[in-house]
Amino acid sequence: MSYKILILVSEASTVELNNHSIIPSALHREGHEVHVGDIDSLNVHENVVVVDRVRLTEEFAAGGEFPTLTGAYASAEEFDLVWVLTGTHPESGDDSFRLLWLLNQRVPFVNDATALFYLNSKINLGAIVPPEHLPVSYVTNDFDFLNGLVDSDGDRSWVVKPTNDSCGADVYVVSRADRNRSALLSSATGNAASRYGRYGRDIIGMAKRHTAVQEYIPNVRENEKRVLIIGDRPVAGFNRHHPEHDHRSNATLGARFSPLELTEEEEAFVRRLGRRMMDLGIYYSGIDLAYPYVIEVNMVNPGGLSYHKRATGEDRSSEAVNTLLAVLRGSGKLK
Repeated sequence: MSYKILILVSEASTVELNNHSIIPSALHREGHEVHVGDIDSLNVHENVVVVDRVRLTEEFAAGGEFPTLTGAYASAEEFDLVWVLTGTHPESGDDSFRLLWLLNQRVPFVNDATALFYLNSKINLGAIVPPEHLPVSYVTNDFDFLNGLVDSDGDRSWVVKPTNDSCGADVYVVSRADRNRSALLSSATGNAASRYGRYGRDIIGMAKRHTAVQEYIPNVRENEKRVLIIGDRPVAGFNRHHPEHDHRSNATLGARFSPLELTEEEEAFVRRLGRRMMDLGIYYSGIDLAYPYVIEVNMVNPGGLSYHKRATGEDRSSEAVNTLLAVLRGSGKLK
């Protein structure tokens, strides 16, 4: 069965050949009519959600340059399925999610717009992952509380990171013995005391910023895995190997990858988690797993296919998109 599918990315005309192109190319290769649209061009014209988009060509599917968008203000509603592969520009704010929500009322999404808005964040990880599989976690904008937390147990280290960022940006490991602890925690929560002292709250308003805090899991360096889950099935992924002098395992920071190996216990857990996510409108995600703990859940371009290929030499993109469409049909989300 062939579908007409809209893939939403950012700056689609200049996107690199990564997951933003692997997935639409695989869909095209499997016989579907695939259009790529720039998520930052979503608008509403006469009660129709429109987007700048272009239909994929054989040239691109064979590895050519990404095509220039040619369909300005074309309808985004005339599709069987929409797949959001990137976040919106920070300047767009909540309006972009409201536009996605409106579109999702008219066209099914791979991952529901409500899930992308509310659950693709470190704040609500506990709404997805059962508590026994979460590290001890907090979300706070209170420097004094956070400083006291780290100070209260000298044997613990904590990972402090932005609530909604990626690629390892501003992710710190801190402990009571760390001389930079207070400076890092102050920065993570907005440097409120410093900014109030310099400008005054009457002038700048509230300066506090929320940050996500997790207990550092000791086995994360030896046992961190990115697992791509489609429905309730682990279909690809890789083992992550941290750079020698870095606690972060992001590809952009020099991490190495090796073929994914899941134990029977890990696979059973991943399948249970996948079923839980489907109930929340999430059908395609990548989890960072240091079993028994889930560190993060990624719903937008989680990199499972491109780095799986890098780690193994095996392209599973066709298998992945076919599995996804079968799962969506089985759920009733896709006809």
